[in-house]
Amino acid sequence: MLIKEEIIKVIDFWHEVVKKETLFYRSILEDIDVFSSEVIDIAGPRRSGKSSLLKLIIRKFIDKKDWIYINFEDPFFINNNQPQTIERIIEIFKEFYSAKIKYLFFDEIQNINGWEKAIRKLYESKEYRIFITGSSSKLLGGELSSLITGRHKSYELMPLDFKEWLSFNNIQINTEKELILNKIKLEKYFDAFLKIGGFPKIAVSKDEELLKQYYLDILEKDIIKRHDVRNKAALEKLGIYLLTNSSKTLSVSSLAESLDLSKEIAAEYISYFKEAFLIFDLPQFSYSLKTQQKALKKIYSADTGLSNVVSFRFSEDYGRFLENAVFLHLRKQKGELFYYKTKNNFEVDFLLKKKGMFFLFQVSKNIENDLTKKREIRALLAAMGELKIEKGFIITKSMADTIKIDNKTIEILPAYRWLLTPDLQQ
Repeated sequence: MLIKEEIIKVIDFWHEVVKKETLFYRSILEDIDVFSSEVIDIAGPRRSGKSSLLKLIIRKFIDKKDWIYINFEDPFFINNNQPQTIERIIEIFKEFYSAKIKYLFFDEIQNINGWEKAIRKLYESKEYRIFITGSSSKLLGGELSSLITGRHKSYELMPLDFKEWLSFNNIQINTEKELILNKIKLEKYFDAFLKIGGFPKIAVSKDEELLKQYYLDILEKDIIKRHDVRNKAALEKLGIYLLTNSSKTLSVSSLAESLDLSKEIAAEYISYFKEAFLIFDLPQFSYSLKTQQKALKKIYSADTGLSNVVSFRFSEDYGRFLENAVFLHLRKQKGELFYYKTKNNFEVDFLLKKKGMFFLFQVSKNIENDLTKKREIRALLAAMGELKIEKGFIITKSMADTIKIDNKTIEILPAYRWLLTPDLQQ
Protein backbone atom coordinates (compact mmCIF):
# COMPACT_ATOMS: atom_id res chain seq x y z
CA MET A 1 0.00 0.00 0.00
CA LEU A 2 1.41 3.35 -1.03
CA ILE A 3 2.08 5.65 1.88
CA LYS A 4 -0.87 8.03 2.19
CA GLU A 5 1.20 10.87 3.67
CA GLU A 6 3.66 10.84 0.76
CA ILE A 7 0.91 10.92 -1.85
CA ILE A 8 -0.78 13.85 -0.09
CA LYS A 9 2.53 15.74 -0.20
CA VAL A 10 2.89 15.03 -3.93
CA ILE A 11 -0.66 16.16 -4.69
CA ASP A 12 -0.26 19.30 -2.61
CA PHE A 13 3.10 20.20 -4.16
CA TRP A 14 1.85 20.04 -7.75
CA HIS A 15 -1.39 21.80 -6.86
CA GLU A 16 0.63 24.76 -5.58
CA VAL A 17 2.90 24.71 -8.64
CA VAL A 18 -0.11 25.08 -10.94
CA LYS A 19 -1.41 28.07 -8.99
CA LYS A 20 1.89 29.94 -8.74
CA GLU A 21 3.80 29.38 -11.99
CA THR A 22 4.06 32.29 -14.44
CA LEU A 23 2.45 31.17 -17.69
CA PHE A 24 2.50 32.42 -21.28
CA TYR A 25 -0.16 31.98 -23.93
CA ARG A 26 0.42 29.29 -26.59
CA SER A 27 -1.42 29.41 -29.90
CA ILE A 28 -2.24 25.67 -29.78
CA LEU A 29 -4.72 26.48 -27.00
CA GLU A 30 -7.18 27.62 -29.68
CA ASP A 31 -7.14 24.16 -31.27
CA ILE A 32 -7.59 21.99 -28.18
CA ASP A 33 -11.12 20.78 -27.48
CA VAL A 34 -10.83 21.33 -23.74
CA PHE A 35 -14.30 20.04 -22.87
CA SER A 36 -14.19 16.93 -25.05
CA SER A 37 -15.32 13.67 -23.47
CA GLU A 38 -12.42 11.94 -25.23
CA VAL A 39 -8.93 11.58 -23.79
CA ILE A 40 -6.77 14.56 -24.77
CA ASP A 41 -3.15 13.56 -25.40
CA ILE A 42 -0.44 16.13 -26.05
CA ALA A 43 2.93 14.98 -27.34
CA GLY A 44 6.10 16.91 -28.04
CA PRO A 45 9.76 17.12 -27.16
CA ARG A 46 10.87 17.39 -23.57
CA ARG A 47 10.90 21.05 -22.38
CA SER A 48 8.67 22.28 -25.20
CA GLY A 49 6.03 23.57 -22.76
CA LYS A 50 3.59 20.68 -22.36
CA SER A 51 3.48 21.05 -18.57
CA SER A 52 2.83 24.77 -18.83
CA LEU A 53 0.10 24.14 -21.40
CA LEU A 54 -1.76 21.83 -19.00
CA LYS A 55 -1.47 24.44 -16.26
CA LEU A 56 -2.72 27.10 -18.65
CA ILE A 57 -5.78 24.98 -19.46
CA ILE A 58 -6.49 24.50 -15.75
CA ARG A 59 -6.22 28.19 -14.91
CA LYS A 60 -8.18 29.38 -17.92
CA PHE A 61 -11.00 26.84 -18.14
CA ILE A 62 -11.33 24.59 -15.10
CA ASP A 63 -13.16 25.07 -11.79
CA LYS A 64 -10.92 25.66 -8.77
CA LYS A 65 -11.75 22.44 -6.92
CA ASP A 66 -12.51 19.63 -9.35
CA TRP A 67 -9.09 18.96 -10.93
CA ILE A 68 -5.85 17.21 -10.12
CA TYR A 69 -2.49 17.80 -11.79
CA ILE A 70 0.42 15.37 -11.34
CA ASN A 71 3.80 15.47 -13.08
CA PHE A 72 5.14 11.94 -13.16
CA GLU A 73 8.70 13.23 -13.46
CA ASP A 74 8.42 13.76 -9.69
CA PRO A 75 11.12 11.65 -7.92
CA PHE A 76 8.36 9.97 -5.90
CA PHE A 77 7.40 7.97 -8.99
CA ILE A 78 10.84 6.45 -9.54
CA ASN A 79 9.93 3.71 -7.07
CA ASN A 80 6.15 4.09 -7.30
CA ASN A 81 5.55 3.63 -11.00
CA GLN A 82 2.91 0.89 -11.06
CA PRO A 83 -0.44 1.55 -12.79
CA GLN A 84 -2.31 1.22 -9.49
CA THR A 85 -0.44 4.34 -8.35
CA ILE A 86 -2.78 6.39 -10.53
CA GLU A 87 -5.89 4.91 -8.94
CA ARG A 88 -4.47 5.37 -5.44
CA ILE A 89 -3.76 9.06 -6.12
CA ILE A 90 -7.36 9.61 -7.19
CA GLU A 91 -8.70 7.78 -4.12
CA ILE A 92 -6.64 9.96 -1.78
CA PHE A 93 -7.61 13.14 -3.65
CA LYS A 94 -11.28 12.28 -3.20
CA GLU A 95 -10.76 11.59 0.50
CA PHE A 96 -8.71 14.67 1.40
CA TYR A 97 -9.40 17.30 -1.27
CA SER A 98 -12.64 16.96 -3.24
CA ALA A 99 -14.96 14.04 -3.90
CA LYS A 100 -16.19 15.85 -7.01
CA ILE A 101 -12.94 15.50 -8.94
CA LYS A 102 -13.67 15.60 -12.67
CA TYR A 103 -10.54 16.70 -14.56
CA LEU A 104 -7.35 14.61 -14.52
CA PHE A 105 -4.12 16.16 -15.80
CA PHE A 106 -1.29 13.63 -16.00
CA ASP A 107 2.06 14.99 -17.20
CA GLU A 108 4.82 12.77 -18.70
CA ILE A 109 2.67 9.74 -18.07
CA GLN A 110 5.10 7.35 -19.78
CA ASN A 111 6.95 7.18 -16.44
CA ILE A 112 4.18 4.93 -15.12
CA ASN A 113 4.48 1.33 -16.28
CA GLY A 114 1.27 0.10 -17.89
CA TRP A 115 -0.24 3.59 -17.88
CA GLU A 116 -2.31 2.81 -20.99
CA LYS A 117 -4.59 0.31 -19.25
CA ALA A 118 -4.97 2.58 -16.22
CA ILE A 119 -6.08 5.44 -18.48
CA ARG A 120 -8.48 3.19 -20.35
CA LYS A 121 -10.08 2.09 -17.08
CA LEU A 122 -10.52 5.70 -15.96
CA TYR A 123 -11.91 6.67 -19.35
CA GLU A 124 -14.43 3.83 -19.38
CA SER A 125 -15.70 4.81 -15.93
CA LYS A 126 -17.21 7.93 -17.60
CA GLU A 127 -16.39 9.93 -14.46
CA TYR A 128 -13.50 12.02 -15.75
CA ARG A 129 -12.13 14.32 -18.42
CA ILE A 130 -8.57 13.14 -18.99
CA PHE A 131 -5.52 15.06 -20.25
CA ILE A 132 -2.14 13.34 -20.66
CA THR A 133 1.23 14.38 -22.04
CA GLY A 134 4.32 12.48 -23.13
CA SER A 135 7.66 13.01 -24.86
CA SER A 136 7.34 10.25 -27.45
CA SER A 137 5.34 10.37 -30.67
CA LYS A 138 5.02 6.58 -30.66
CA LEU A 139 4.03 6.41 -27.01
CA LEU A 140 0.95 8.57 -27.33
CA GLY A 141 0.12 8.18 -31.00
CA GLY A 142 0.53 4.41 -31.17
CA GLU A 143 0.09 2.69 -27.83
CA LEU A 144 -2.88 4.77 -26.71
CA SER A 145 -4.61 4.34 -30.08
CA SER A 146 -4.45 0.57 -29.79
CA LEU A 147 -6.33 0.68 -26.47
CA ILE A 148 -8.91 3.41 -26.97
CA THR A 149 -9.25 3.64 -30.75
CA GLY A 150 -11.32 6.62 -31.79
CA ARG A 151 -11.71 7.79 -28.21
CA HIS A 152 -8.84 10.22 -27.92
CA LYS A 153 -7.71 13.43 -29.58
CA SER A 154 -4.01 13.95 -30.24
CA TYR A 155 -2.16 17.25 -30.35
CA GLU A 156 1.48 18.08 -30.93
CA LEU A 157 3.26 20.85 -29.04
CA MET A 158 6.58 21.93 -30.52
CA PRO A 159 8.92 24.70 -29.33
CA LEU A 160 7.79 28.29 -29.88
CA ASP A 161 7.19 29.69 -33.33
CA PHE A 162 8.52 33.18 -34.07
CA LYS A 163 5.34 35.02 -33.05
CA GLU A 164 5.23 33.14 -29.74
CA TRP A 165 8.97 33.72 -29.26
CA LEU A 166 8.45 37.47 -29.60
CA SER A 167 5.56 37.33 -27.13
CA PHE A 168 7.71 35.48 -24.58
CA ASN A 169 10.14 38.40 -24.91
CA ASN A 170 7.35 40.96 -24.39
CA ILE A 171 7.26 42.02 -28.04
CA GLN A 172 3.84 42.28 -29.69
CA ILE A 173 3.50 42.77 -33.45
CA ASN A 174 -0.15 42.86 -34.50
CA THR A 175 -0.43 45.37 -37.35
CA GLU A 176 1.13 46.17 -40.72
CA LYS A 177 2.27 49.49 -39.27
CA GLU A 178 4.17 47.74 -36.46
CA LEU A 179 5.83 45.42 -38.99
CA ILE A 180 7.04 48.40 -41.02
CA LEU A 181 8.23 50.51 -38.10
CA ASN A 182 10.09 47.61 -36.46
CA LYS A 183 11.75 46.13 -39.57
CA ILE A 184 15.37 46.41 -38.38
CA LYS A 185 14.55 45.18 -34.88
CA LEU A 186 12.52 42.26 -36.22
CA GLU A 187 15.37 41.14 -38.49
CA LYS A 188 17.65 41.17 -35.46
CA TYR A 189 15.12 39.28 -33.33
CA PHE A 190 14.67 36.70 -36.08
CA ASP A 191 18.42 36.04 -36.18
CA ALA A 192 18.34 35.49 -32.41
CA PHE A 193 15.33 33.19 -32.78
CA LEU A 194 17.17 31.09 -35.36
CA LYS A 195 20.29 30.89 -33.23
CA ILE A 196 18.78 29.92 -29.87
CA GLY A 197 15.57 28.27 -31.10
CA GLY A 198 12.14 28.12 -29.52
CA PHE A 199 12.34 26.15 -26.28
CA PRO A 200 10.35 28.42 -23.94
CA LYS A 201 12.86 28.81 -21.11
CA ILE A 202 15.73 29.32 -23.57
CA ALA A 203 13.73 31.95 -25.46
CA VAL A 204 13.80 34.06 -22.31
CA SER A 205 17.16 33.15 -20.75
CA LYS A 206 19.19 32.84 -24.01
CA ASP A 207 21.22 30.20 -22.13
CA GLU A 208 22.94 28.04 -24.75
CA GLU A 209 24.61 25.84 -22.13
CA LEU A 210 21.18 24.98 -20.72
CA LEU A 211 19.97 24.23 -24.25
CA LYS A 212 22.86 21.83 -24.71
CA GLN A 213 21.81 20.13 -21.48
CA TYR A 214 18.27 19.82 -22.88
CA TYR A 215 19.69 17.87 -25.81
CA LEU A 216 21.72 15.59 -23.55
CA ASP A 217 18.66 14.98 -21.33
CA ILE A 218 16.51 14.02 -24.31
CA LEU A 219 19.26 11.75 -25.58
CA GLU A 220 19.66 10.03 -22.21
CA LYS A 221 16.05 9.85 -20.97
CA ASP A 222 14.01 9.58 -24.14
CA ILE A 223 16.35 7.49 -26.29
CA ILE A 224 19.13 5.65 -24.43
CA LYS A 225 17.15 4.64 -21.33
CA ARG A 226 13.80 4.17 -23.02
CA HIS A 227 15.20 1.90 -25.72
CA ASP A 228 18.07 0.37 -23.73
CA VAL A 229 20.65 1.46 -26.30
CA ARG A 230 23.96 -0.34 -25.85
CA ASN A 231 26.11 1.36 -28.49
CA LYS A 232 26.00 4.84 -26.97
CA ALA A 233 29.04 6.10 -28.88
CA ALA A 234 27.45 5.35 -32.26
CA LEU A 235 24.14 6.85 -31.13
CA GLU A 236 25.84 10.07 -30.02
CA LYS A 237 27.69 10.36 -33.34
CA LEU A 238 24.44 9.75 -35.17
CA GLY A 239 22.73 12.52 -33.21
CA ILE A 240 25.44 15.01 -34.09
CA TYR A 241 25.23 14.00 -37.75
CA LEU A 242 21.44 14.34 -37.91
CA LEU A 243 21.32 17.74 -36.23
CA THR A 244 24.21 19.18 -38.23
CA ASN A 245 22.87 18.00 -41.59
CA SER A 246 19.34 19.35 -41.46
CA SER A 247 17.79 20.18 -44.85
CA LYS A 248 19.91 17.51 -46.56
CA THR A 249 18.83 14.16 -47.98
CA LEU A 250 19.57 11.17 -45.78
CA SER A 251 20.98 7.89 -47.08
CA VAL A 252 20.63 5.31 -44.31
CA SER A 253 23.05 2.95 -46.09
CA SER A 254 25.83 5.54 -46.33
CA LEU A 255 25.29 6.70 -42.77
CA ALA A 256 25.33 3.12 -41.46
CA GLU A 257 28.62 2.46 -43.23
CA SER A 258 30.24 5.60 -41.83
CA LEU A 259 29.18 4.66 -38.28
CA ASP A 260 30.10 0.99 -38.71
CA LEU A 261 26.52 -0.10 -38.04
CA SER A 262 24.21 -2.42 -39.90
CA LYS A 263 21.61 -0.67 -42.03
CA GLU A 264 18.86 -2.11 -39.79
CA ILE A 265 20.41 -0.78 -36.57
CA ALA A 266 21.06 2.63 -38.14
CA ALA A 267 17.43 2.84 -39.29
CA GLU A 268 16.26 1.81 -35.82
CA TYR A 269 18.42 4.46 -34.13
CA ILE A 270 17.12 7.12 -36.52
CA SER A 271 13.55 6.12 -35.60
CA TYR A 272 14.40 6.77 -31.94
CA PHE A 273 15.37 10.37 -32.77
CA LYS A 274 12.06 10.80 -34.60
CA GLU A 275 10.07 9.35 -31.69
CA ALA A 276 11.77 11.79 -29.31
CA PHE A 277 10.82 14.71 -31.59
CA LEU A 278 14.47 15.58 -32.30
CA ILE A 279 14.20 15.24 -36.07
CA PHE A 280 11.59 15.00 -38.81
CA ASP A 281 11.86 13.68 -42.33
CA LEU A 282 10.42 15.13 -45.52
CA PRO A 283 9.47 12.93 -48.50
CA GLN A 284 9.84 13.86 -52.13
CA PHE A 285 6.54 14.54 -53.87
CA SER A 286 5.38 12.15 -56.54
CA TYR A 287 2.00 11.09 -57.84
CA SER A 288 3.43 7.56 -57.70
CA LEU A 289 3.54 6.17 -54.16
CA LYS A 290 6.24 3.70 -55.22
CA THR A 291 8.46 6.49 -56.57
CA GLN A 292 7.87 8.55 -53.44
CA GLN A 293 8.86 5.67 -51.16
CA LYS A 294 12.05 4.94 -53.13
CA ALA A 295 13.27 8.56 -53.14
CA LEU A 296 15.62 9.74 -50.40
CA LYS A 297 14.01 11.82 -47.67
CA LYS A 298 15.37 15.07 -46.34
CA ILE A 299 15.81 15.56 -42.60
CA TYR A 300 15.12 18.60 -40.44
CA SER A 301 15.83 19.41 -36.83
CA ALA A 302 12.95 19.98 -34.41
CA ASP A 303 14.65 23.17 -33.22
CA THR A 304 17.29 25.35 -34.86
CA GLY A 305 18.77 26.17 -31.46
CA LEU A 306 19.50 22.48 -30.82
CA SER A 307 21.25 22.24 -34.18
CA ASN A 308 23.29 25.31 -33.32
CA VAL A 309 24.55 24.09 -29.93
CA VAL A 310 25.47 20.73 -31.44
CA SER A 311 27.16 22.06 -34.60
CA PHE A 312 28.60 25.47 -33.58
CA ARG A 313 28.25 26.56 -37.23
CA PHE A 314 25.41 29.07 -37.11
CA SER A 315 27.00 31.80 -39.23
CA GLU A 316 28.23 29.57 -42.04
CA ASP A 317 25.03 27.49 -42.04
CA TYR A 318 22.55 30.38 -41.82
CA GLY A 319 20.80 29.34 -45.03
CA ARG A 320 20.13 25.83 -43.72
CA PHE A 321 18.87 27.20 -40.40
CA LEU A 322 16.55 29.50 -42.33
CA GLU A 323 15.24 26.59 -44.40
CA ASN A 324 14.73 24.57 -41.21
CA ALA A 325 12.66 27.38 -39.67
CA VAL A 326 10.46 27.55 -42.77
CA PHE A 327 9.99 23.77 -42.64
CA LEU A 328 8.90 23.88 -38.99
CA HIS A 329 6.41 26.62 -39.74
CA LEU A 330 4.94 24.81 -42.75
CA ARG A 331 4.51 21.64 -40.65
CA LYS A 332 1.94 23.53 -38.59
CA GLN A 333 -0.22 24.40 -41.60
CA LYS A 334 -2.33 21.21 -41.41
CA GLY A 335 -1.50 19.99 -44.89
CA GLU A 336 0.83 17.48 -46.53
CA LEU A 337 4.43 18.65 -46.89
CA PHE A 338 7.05 17.49 -49.42
CA TYR A 339 10.09 18.66 -51.33
CA TYR A 340 9.75 18.72 -55.11
CA LYS A 341 11.99 17.75 -58.00
CA THR A 342 11.10 18.79 -61.53
CA LYS A 343 11.48 16.61 -64.62
CA ASN A 344 14.80 18.36 -65.26
CA ASN A 345 15.92 17.63 -61.69
CA PHE A 346 15.55 21.18 -60.41
CA GLU A 347 14.68 21.16 -56.72
CA VAL A 348 12.13 23.27 -54.86
CA ASP A 349 12.50 23.20 -51.09
CA PHE A 350 8.86 22.79 -50.12
CA LEU A 351 5.55 21.79 -51.65
CA LEU A 352 2.56 22.19 -49.35
CA LYS A 353 -0.60 20.37 -50.38
CA LYS A 354 -3.57 21.77 -48.52
CA LYS A 355 -7.29 21.47 -49.26
CA GLY A 356 -6.53 20.15 -52.75
CA MET A 357 -4.26 23.09 -53.62
CA PHE A 358 -0.48 23.27 -54.11
CA PHE A 359 1.82 25.95 -52.64
CA LEU A 360 5.53 26.12 -53.53
CA PHE A 361 8.25 27.64 -51.35
CA GLN A 362 11.90 28.18 -52.13
CA VAL A 363 14.26 29.31 -49.35
CA SER A 364 17.47 31.27 -49.85
CA LYS A 365 19.40 33.49 -47.46
CA ASN A 366 20.16 36.03 -50.16
CA ILE A 367 19.23 36.21 -53.85
CA GLU A 368 20.92 39.50 -54.69
CA ASN A 369 23.53 37.52 -56.62
CA ASP A 370 22.23 37.12 -60.19
CA LEU A 371 23.27 33.48 -60.51
CA THR A 372 21.55 32.56 -57.24
CA LYS A 373 18.43 34.48 -58.19
CA LYS A 374 18.22 32.83 -61.62
CA ARG A 375 18.73 29.37 -60.11
CA GLU A 376 16.00 29.79 -57.51
CA ILE A 377 13.52 31.34 -59.95
CA ARG A 378 14.25 28.73 -62.66
CA ALA A 379 13.44 25.85 -60.30
CA LEU A 380 10.32 27.55 -58.98
CA LEU A 381 8.97 28.40 -62.44
CA ALA A 382 9.58 24.86 -63.68
CA ALA A 383 7.70 23.39 -60.72
CA MET A 384 4.88 25.91 -61.09
CA GLY A 385 4.54 24.92 -64.73
CA GLU A 386 4.44 21.19 -63.98
CA LEU A 387 1.91 21.60 -61.19
CA LYS A 388 -0.11 24.22 -63.09
CA ILE A 389 -0.04 26.86 -60.38
CA GLU A 390 0.37 30.59 -60.90
CA LYS A 391 2.03 31.77 -57.69
CA GLY A 392 5.16 30.73 -55.81
CA PHE A 393 7.21 32.08 -52.91
CA ILE A 394 10.87 32.66 -52.17
CA ILE A 395 11.60 33.18 -48.47
CA THR A 396 14.80 35.15 -47.77
CA LYS A 397 16.64 36.71 -44.87
CA SER A 398 15.58 40.28 -45.64
CA MET A 399 14.75 40.85 -49.31
CA ALA A 400 11.25 41.70 -50.55
CA ASP A 401 10.06 41.88 -54.17
CA THR A 402 7.38 40.71 -56.59
CA ILE A 403 8.37 39.18 -59.93
CA LYS A 404 5.95 38.49 -62.78
CA ILE A 405 7.04 36.15 -65.58
CA ASP A 406 4.77 34.59 -68.22
CA ASN A 407 1.56 35.14 -66.25
CA LYS A 408 3.17 33.69 -63.14
CA THR A 409 3.90 35.57 -59.91
CA ILE A 410 6.79 34.99 -57.53
CA GLU A 411 6.57 36.70 -54.16
CA ILE A 412 9.95 37.26 -52.49
CA LEU A 413 9.46 37.78 -48.78
CA PRO A 414 11.70 38.32 -45.74
CA ALA A 415 11.29 35.42 -43.33
CA TYR A 416 10.35 37.53 -40.30
CA ARG A 417 7.50 39.16 -42.24
CA TRP A 418 6.25 35.89 -43.74
CA LEU A 419 6.18 34.21 -40.32
CA LEU A 420 4.24 37.06 -38.72
CA THR A 421 1.67 37.65 -41.47
CA PRO A 422 -0.78 34.75 -41.93
CA ASP A 423 -2.16 36.14 -45.20
CA LEU A 424 1.30 35.96 -46.79
CA GLN A 425 1.95 32.35 -45.88
CA GLN A 426 0.02 30.89 -48.81
